[in-house]
Amino acid sequence: MKSYTYKFLLISFLLVGFACQRDDICPESTETTPLLIIRFYDNEAPEELQAPQNLRVRSVGNDTSYVYNRYSQDSIAIPLRTDQDITEYIFTLNTPADPQEGEEPDEPGNSDILTISYGREEEYLNRACAYKVNYVGLNVDVENDDDNWIQDIQIERPNVEDQNQAHVSIFF
Repeated sequence: MKSYTYKFLLISFLLVGFACQRDDICPESTETTPLLIIRFYDNEAPEELQAPQNLRVRSVGNDTSYVYNRYSQDSIAIPLRTDQDITEYIFTLNTPADPQEGEEPDEPGNSDILTISYGREEEYLNRACAYKVNYVGLNVDVENDDDNWIQDIQIERPNVEDQNQAHVSIFF
């Protein structure tokens, strides 16, 4: 009886070992759908990077979830929608701290709405990783009003295929 048990266990282990193939797991080194890289520059000195103070970035229509909240660095990486050719974000400069319970909220900062339009090209990677979406023909517009903090936008790379360099420059 014991020999049958050992044979059964041995056959089970062999079947499990050969059932998984190398391509069933997507390696971390595989490039997936890239994020849009935005760098911020001083409008007065366009060659100098400048970090916007207390920047909040959230998608239009989503009041509770932020991509960035009170962020103060000279570059950001944001996701673009893979199911549509347009992504809209609200960029708010000088975002106040979140109020403590029972406190009145501070005045909101200065907000601009960016509309990012693009074409999508799906690229098949492999069975484990499936598809990657590359964005082509990138265009970024800011909704104009009398109080825009964003002065100018330049497209540095019209195709978003990797995250190695900035795609968009914002001057403020």
